Amino acid sequence: MNRELLEKHMQDLRADRNALDGVYGMTSRGVYLLARSVLRDAEAAKDVMQETYMRVVANIDKYEPDTNAAAWIMRIARNAAYRRYGEQKRRRAGEVNLDSLGDSVSDGKDHESVWTDDMELNGAMLRLNPEEREIVTLFALDGYKHREIAEILGKPQGTVQWKYNKAIKKLRKFLEEE
Repeated sequence: MNRELLEKHMQDLRADRNALDGVYGMTSRGVYLLARSVLRDAEAAKDVMQETYMRVVANIDKYEPDTNAAAWIMRIARNAAYRRYGEQKRRRAGEVNLDSLGDSVSDGKDHESVWTDDMELNGAMLRLNPEEREIVTLFALDGYKHREIAEILGKPQGTVQWKYNKAIKKLRKFLEEE
């Protein structure tokens, strides 16, 4: 990701609250993938995307220029996704959510295609814990570096690398079983 260009878009957004297109264009895929990895539901992930960008616009004055804009946005998305996850968990206490497993047919939307191209991989990803899914999604599917993921998650880089390697071993094991 071009950090300088994203920073320019953030400054444009600070000057004009209607200038969200550039920021959205550069970060929406990552925001969606992160939300989808936490929630395992396409529609809920889209709702989290909307909430994320509403919060970005509302809080743009709190963003410190020349820091990591992508990490700032991803933290907002992560918090929104976990907030939604908690709400869903409370609403569905004791209820099994089979709907989230049912959207394995691609509707052609760019954000969803990475989760729907390989049903076996999707099934294996769903068997990882939410943090492992998040790390694998950010690294393997959206191209973030381990240090950037560490910044987003507020964890040491070594921990992120260790959890990524552990998750990849689990995925291999799950895929070999199937």
